[in-house]
Amino acid sequence: MMRLLLALPFALLAVPGRAEDPKPKGEPADKLLATGLATAKKDGKVVFLAFGSPTCGWCKYLDKFHERQAVAGVLGKKVVTVKVDVVDNPGGQKLYDQYAPEPGGVPVWVFLSADGKVLSDSFAEGKANKKQNVGFPYEPAEVAHYEKALRAALPKLTDTEVSGLLKELKDAGPKKKDEK
Repeated sequence: MMRLLLALPFALLAVPGRAEDPKPKGEPADKLLATGLATAKKDGKVVFLAFGSPTCGWCKYLDKFHERQAVAGVLGKKVVTVKVDVVDNPGGQKLYDQYAPEPGGVPVWVFLSADGKVLSDSFAEGKANKKQNVGFPYEPAEVAHYEKALRAALPKLTDTEVSGLLKELKDAGPKKKDEK
């Protein structure tokens, strides 16, 4: 009996408890998107829907890019940014699944018209006709895809604005060994 009493506390530790699983924080993803679409419609803009997660390093580079003054000055006039965390925003993963044609990790981004139509996204044609997520555009082919996506979603951007955005993109990203 004594052995049983001594083992009981350890046995209780091994039994899964009824404690609540961590709950997502933040606003529901569908509400964030609905608000962004309504603002875009009212202001005559498009929506830049960006999916990320708390531990995603490339997501931080994408955020850093959008926070740059020159980027905000150009895109802020034409784009409503909606950030959805697939972990912290309830329904974030479900919304991600709706807009990601292939599993592609994060960041994933989509340009949407004010009525919710996909104008362009972060998925480029890859091998065997499978789309591949470029995430944060870093390599030359990824940057080329981002430029194509920008021009498709925002056809009124000037060449000067696009080249300025691409320069900011390079400056916001990680530095390659030969650039240090």
